[in-house]
Amino acid sequence: MSKIIVTAVGVSGSGKSNAYGAIMELLKVRRRDSYYLTACGATPEERIRNSGIINRYADINQGFVSTGTMITTEFPFAFGGHFRPDVPTYPLLDMPLIDYPGGVLKTMLGEGSEESSRLLHRIMDTDVLLLFADANILSEEGGVEPARQKIALEINTIFEILSTERDTAFVSKPRTVLLLLTKCDSGLIPQELKDNHFHGLVNRALQVFDPTVRFCINQPGWKIAVVPTSTCGDGNSNSWRDGNGIYHSEMTAPPQPYGFDLAILYGVMNELENRVRLGYDDSEEIPEEIERKPGFVSGFQWRHILQRLSGQENEQIELYRQYVGNLHSILDPLRGSQIVEV
Repeated sequence: MSKIIVTAVGVSGSGKSNAYGAIMELLKVRRRDSYYLTACGATPEERIRNSGIINRYADINQGFVSTGTMITTEFPFAFGGHFRPDVPTYPLLDMPLIDYPGGVLKTMLGEGSEESSRLLHRIMDTDVLLLFADANILSEEGGVEPARQKIALEINTIFEILSTERDTAFVSKPRTVLLLLTKCDSGLIPQELKDNHFHGLVNRALQVFDPTVRFCINQPGWKIAVVPTSTCGDGNSNSWRDGNGIYHSEMTAPPQPYGFDLAILYGVMNELENRVRLGYDDSEEIPEEIERKPGFVSGFQWRHILQRLSGQENEQIELYRQYVGNLHSILDPLRGSQIVEV
């Protein structure tokens, strides 16, 4: 099965781990607009095992997923949709989501580590990049520069360095970057930043992440958008800041998360659109045992194999096209409000 690589990046406390709980609630449990996440796997046994892994993290209604990620966790998801009777019910893409500890970013700019190296390579390979920004910090009275130092320094530095690399592989691949404003339910955010679909907060975020935003805008085929999000939902939490300047939040009512599902669907839509436009799909490969045995098949058999694979790829591209059309019908009306394209 073809794969889409989605990577989440943000400093410690920016809300990544809780976002995964919200994504599971919105796309695994509620299945927005017939789109869903399920366990991936090559066999039923593997999918059942992976489903157990996912379920251990999925019950958002018991509270926040965690108070801070200390280890890297992979959620073995597959993504699909059944928005028309003639669309297959099986998943379209493998979509493993990996939750990296926020401290890995600081390590990357310090002594480095094996884990920070893996994260950097994951960023360079990713199709959809989710950048996390805490709305509480964005809305602090100090303004842009203090917020940039707290939540954007590492991310901006990564993009500045990658933009000057001689190897053009990173910039040549079309990608989607989503800046997720987390904790938008917080009562600590000034009303003027919340008004008009968080217009003021979106502008503040674009200033804080300005080097990253400018880089993305200048890359042909890249798309960048800002999405306000919440794990709890408006009016369902109590937020406060302690004497050390640390933010805290607790649920006061059953959660009603929003925004995270839109980010996933928007990223998938753009990636599938790229594959349709470029006419490629990575789901079919020549069998390994044939590759290792030159002369194992005749020229006629090779032509038959390649024709069969080409036909399957054309079918997959057509399925991508159907997904893209349906996703546009869902997401286009939300542009400018719930999804702010830059």
